[in-house]
Amino acid sequence: MDRQPPALNDKRTKAMDEKFCSTCGEIIKIKAEICPHCGVRQKGQISKAALMLFAFFLGGIGAHKFYTGKYWQGIFYILFCWTGIPGLIALIEFIIYAFTSRERLQEKYSANGGGVVIAVIACGIGFIFITGILAAIAIPQFVTYRHRAYQASVKAELQSLSVAQNVYFEEHGRYSTNLSELNLESNPMVTLEILSADDQCFEAIGEHEKLEDTLTMDCNGLQ
Repeated sequence: MDRQPPALNDKRTKAMDEKFCSTCGEIIKIKAEICPHCGVRQKGQISKAALMLFAFFLGGIGAHKFYTGKYWQGIFYILFCWTGIPGLIALIEFIIYAFTSRERLQEKYSANGGGVVIAVIACGIGFIFITGILAAIAIPQFVTYRHRAYQASVKAELQSLSVAQNVYFEEHGRYSTNLSELNLESNPMVTLEILSADDQCFEAIGEHEKLEDTLTMDCNGLQ
């Protein structure tokens, strides 16, 4: 008796460890890299959890794009990560991934064989890139702040000298030309020098060892 072909409306079912070949539709093992029926290499299985983690935590530098093999998109994410726009887009993509079924993600995306490794490398490059941008912004600000701090210490020492000079003037009727007579406890990084002093006024300068410029003070205050 001849074997009858299956009816056209017969439905094929697959087990938990099986899947349909993306090319010929035959049932094959889920771990099969090449279909034994048509010989076509299968798409890499994408992990929804990994995709969501990449998008949420590292989406601003395109880690999820590298994971799915979209390298050029990932590069653009890195290049423009400093604007914050890629991070916002990645957050929207994360929400889309969260409400998309695993099967639909498998149909739409495929995990590149070395996607995870490339994503990690891309994250490292992105981290260095972002660090460089932050350093370029922060270092000048730090230098300016430090310069102001040095100037403030010089001003404080000159103010102390002015107070000591006024006390000396009350006792001797003139200003002192000798720092040792004023009994000042100055900052070791700040150098004070009295340029002139008499019974009318005094003039002194102060400089910090980390600064090239000096500050001047007389009996009327800072110049």
